[in-house]
Amino acid sequence: MERKLLVSDLHLGYEGLFDIADFFKLIDDWFRQNGYDKNEIKHIERATEKGKYIDIEIMPIKEVSTYARFEVKLRIIIKNLIETKVKKNKQEFKINKGELSVNIDVFLATDVKNRMESKPWQFFTRTLFNKYVNKDYISRMEKEVMNDVKNLHSELKAYLNLERYKEQA
Repeated sequence: MERKLLVSDLHLGYEGLFDIADFFKLIDDWFRQNGYDKNEIKHIERATEKGKYIDIEIMPIKEVSTYARFEVKLRIIIKNLIETKVKKNKQEFKINKGELSVNIDVFLATDVKNRMESKPWQFFTRTLFNKYVNKDYISRMEKEVMNDVKNLHSELKAYLNLERYKEQA
């Protein structure tokens, strides 16, 4: 299998009020609706003096054919997460406050079944095949996964820039 890194460390940072459960639901729903299978790599949570620390790494995978797949690696770090009360439309409810950091890496994996790597001549043939014969297909796949990532990044950014809450004193 050959993995080509298309995007490295696309960053999204936010500090303030947000609903952590809604944020993770948004991510899960987006990947499910776009045909990705969730794959959790790491999940660490611990309490600190300033609040909760959460470090999650997931790599959802979308099989686009028997030859290629998209891999989107998300690393979400949340620091100083606390629960606070806010007022919205004269109603009071609990919400989270903290520092959120999301980093996205994107890969295009080809020859996912390793059919063309068992012998050196097969590896050489695959390289020529990808470079000359499969060039348009690979290019189309790269554009498709890049559109997915731009869409995901925009969705996350839009969610975090929604109407601000007013924190209770």
